[in-house]
Amino acid sequence: MSLFHWGKKKEEKPELDIEQLKGTDGKVYEDAVSVRLAVFVDEQGIDKELELDGHDEDATHYVGYDHGTPVVTARVKALDDDLLQIQRVATIDWARHRGYAVALINQITADAKENGFKTLYLEAQETAISFYAKQSFEAYGQPFLEANIWHRKMTKELYPEE
Repeated sequence: MSLFHWGKKKEEKPELDIEQLKGTDGKVYEDAVSVRLAVFVDEQGIDKELELDGHDEDATHYVGYDHGTPVVTARVKALDDDLLQIQRVATIDWARHRGYAVALINQITADAKENGFKTLYLEAQETAISFYAKQSFEAYGQPFLEANIWHRKMTKELYPEE
């Protein structure tokens, strides 16, 4: 056996501890907000009042931790019994391209299926459409501006055999 591995690099799964919290009372929420502010407000220039839109209390917040450091987050809300919306997906700049967001989306997907949701819905920034497409989301409709950033609506159908 060769000491060299040619071709495809072995895919490593990220070491990520994912925690979730419904509402705004706790460390998970505080960590979610810290990631969101770093990415959306500091990095992308979105107004802080627009980012902290008053809809956090009735949402579930996911945070992925790399050795105790919050690196990725998302907010989810049920739109009805079958439809779950994913919002505010953000990864700290130095932690990108390590599989953290994929792991988080996979956890949200598994939880959604376990809770009987049939469809995931999100509004992706145009720069993230290819990322979500790789996670089996499909874009539809026309691009639209939100917070001065172009977005597209995307859905993913959840099937029991997935």
